[in-house]
Amino acid sequence: MAHPAPSPLPGHIPSLDGLRAFSVLLVLIGHTAATHGAPLWLDKPAITSLGNIGVRFFFLISGFLITTLLMREHAKTGRLDLGHFYLRRAYRILPAAFCYIGLIWVAHLLGWIDLAFHIASKTQADSAIPDLLHAITFTANYNHDYNWYYNHLWSLSVEEQFYLIWPFVLVYFGLHRGVWACLAALLLCPLIRLAMHTWGDAPEIALNREFQAIADALATGCMAALLHARISAMPWLMRFITHPVAPIVVGGGLLAAGYGSALVSRPFAYVIGQVFSNLGIILLLQHVIRSPQHWAGRILNWRPVAWIGTMSYSLYLWQEPFLYFYPDTWATRFPLNLALAFGAAWLSYRFVEQPFLRLKDRLHPAPGKQKTTA
Repeated sequence: MAHPAPSPLPGHIPSLDGLRAFSVLLVLIGHTAATHGAPLWLDKPAITSLGNIGVRFFFLISGFLITTLLMREHAKTGRLDLGHFYLRRAYRILPAAFCYIGLIWVAHLLGWIDLAFHIASKTQADSAIPDLLHAITFTANYNHDYNWYYNHLWSLSVEEQFYLIWPFVLVYFGLHRGVWACLAALLLCPLIRLAMHTWGDAPEIALNREFQAIADALATGCMAALLHARISAMPWLMRFITHPVAPIVVGGGLLAAGYGSALVSRPFAYVIGQVFSNLGIILLLQHVIRSPQHWAGRILNWRPVAWIGTMSYSLYLWQEPFLYFYPDTWATRFPLNLALAFGAAWLSYRFVEQPFLRLKDRLHPAPGKQKTTA
């Protein structure tokens, strides 16, 4: 018997740009904390770890958004067009990424920066070519001895690997079985992290970056999208999610417990703490998406916050060279480094992202021309 496909979230996704802004601002705070000239009270583990929390927010947002867009396409056309999906992803992601990678490489060739210095081992490599190859092939999440300037591309690599795998999973198994694929990831990833830590002698960074170890964050967002209609049909759960305070307290508590568990046991934090963090984040996301009228939603939908969210991708790319703790230069000193990061991000968004986004929508419009910017 054929199973009906789950219903997607209709229309524009509330608070989406604000969530992106919140995520990238966490990254900026975490990276700024250790830069020269920043207030000393910022340079604390609780502050510097905010960058990782921001990236995890991005992963759950991505899982939720991409799954919602795929569900919308299926609802309108009765099928998933993988070629169309990958073309739109390419227009969205590749121009800004390759522009950043290329300009940083030129700066290295001119001697302005050093891509051969690896911050993890504090060693000087013979060549920066391996780092460049990891960057352009989106495998930076498997490069554990890296230079700073391409370091943040590990999260973009995880995203690209997700784009390659998840649509095929939905095409092969069908949308109605996608929840089971998500459940498999939610159960297997903690066990994989346990095996990597206990028997695989994996470095800690691998437990936080390699796709097989981090996929449950994306799967949590995917499952929330697939179960959107079912959750809406549960009055008791909706009363909790849409309460103005309760989900923020519980979600924030779970998130804090996930990252705070590292103070007790780092292995526990990587294996189980990440699960707590994912649950806390998805609860917070569900609240602001379903209740944009409450105070948290109003903040996220405030125009200045949403504006930061619209250029969050370019801001994430271009904050890295300026929010660097190692070279003490005029461009990396607080607070000028923040201004330069925003300036570079605006240029990237205005002259790279926007032209290609317009080209994407003209040549490969989304089914139904939804307003959501993917």
